[in-house]
Amino acid sequence: MFTHVMRVIRTAFLVAATFAAAIHLHAAEPDRSAFDAFGGTDGLARVADRGIDRVLADPRIKDSFAQANIPHLKMELASQFCALLNGPCAYTGKSMKEAHAGMNVREAQFNALAEDFQLAMDDLKIPFTTQNALISKLAPMAHAINENGAGE
Repeated sequence: MFTHVMRVIRTAFLVAATFAAAIHLHAAEPDRSAFDAFGGTDGLARVADRGIDRVLADPRIKDSFAQANIPHLKMELASQFCALLNGPCAYTGKSMKEAHAGMNVREAQFNALAEDFQLAMDDLKIPFTTQNALISKLAPMAHAINENGAGE
């Protein structure tokens, strides 16, 4: 009788543990809907590419990128966008504060870049709500890109 009770308890424990693990794995699964809506890593690479192309043509801010390694910048941005949207990427680049140290980025410059990227996403026919998923992740970075924030 004791052996039977122990088997029932052990079986109940294993079932409960398996169920708890399944719930934990499901709950820990990141929301990738925005990542998917952008077309995954390829779609985000197109956004980075088109956005930087617009930035380089923008007389308000193009000079800020004169010394930049453009292919590397596009790759880092695509990786960062992917990571921000819970895609299967790990952003390994510099923090925004490190990447922009000493550049004295102003609010107007940050806004111009954001506008260029929104226009790039419009060019790529990315729906407004999908654009907002990325913009909402990027907007808080305005204060991290300069020691004094991105204020005027």
